Amino acid sequence: MSCRASARRGICTAFAAACLALVGSAAAAPGPQTYVLFRLDPLGIEPQIVSQLEALLRAELGRVLGQDLPPKAAVDKVALANPRLQSCTASPECLQPLVKAFKATRIVSGNVGGLADSYVVNLKLVGEDGRELRRVAATLRGSPEELIAEIRVATVRLVAPELLVGAIEILSDVPGATVAIDGNAVGQTPLLGPVDKLPLGVHRVGVARDGFSSFEEDVPVRFEKTTQVVVRQSAVTKAALRAERRRRAGVVPVYARWYVWTAVAVGAIGLGLAIGLPIKKQHQTDCTGTMACPQ
Repeated sequence: MSCRASARRGICTAFAAACLALVGSAAAAPGPQTYVLFRLDPLGIEPQIVSQLEALLRAELGRVLGQDLPPKAAVDKVALANPRLQSCTASPECLQPLVKAFKATRIVSGNVGGLADSYVVNLKLVGEDGRELRRVAATLRGSPEELIAEIRVATVRLVAPELLVGAIEILSDVPGATVAIDGNAVGQTPLLGPVDKLPLGVHRVGVARDGFSSFEEDVPVRFEKTTQVVVRQSAVTKAALRAERRRRAGVVPVYARWYVWTAVAVGAIGLGLAIGLPIKKQHQTDCTGTMACPQ
């Protein structure tokens, strides 16, 4: 066999191996996850309230996942036909019949209890192999709009926690100031738009520019919300600017150091003793007795 033919054969062999590898990786790639909502069990509260919360949860699951979940009637039909599901209380081990009935890869179940004027919702996400993947507990209270918002956050936290983000919009009257969030610079004013994809919670916002007072504030970030922060900075004198730079650098002024004040206190005590010792004590004379008072 010639060298050229051998080379061609080697190239073809490598190409075939690469094609087989691509086919194998495509076959091994996981498909889209399919979800089923089993039910929410009432814990000491009216079933009608739980049914309403379950309907909200079903709607939010479909919205977040972008897929239609099996209807409640179909899930109830399967549960009634299976004694294992009838007595199931959100335990991962007893949810397997739903996996087979709906060819699902994820099962959502849980319970709802009452606590004073609020509701406590416990949710579980179970895989097709019966393993518990995640659990979420949420306290719901307030108006219907607030209940929907809390159900939405709990749903995202359960099935897509990476989507739990919000944004902060900085409104400043000083251009060219550096904006930092949690110590990380994100740009200069005016920013082109809100700073998005921030995790939920409280973030430290700082805005600084030489010649102006600094701004620092703790700002809450909420799910699918943009928190506006109005920043107002005033021009400062050179002395105030130097003091601000020292403060940022962690330099403590001499007059603010503890040993200086200790020395001042010790000196004041010593001075008081030096002045007070030579002075004679005053005596008080009682003129109400037999002793005559000097005229």
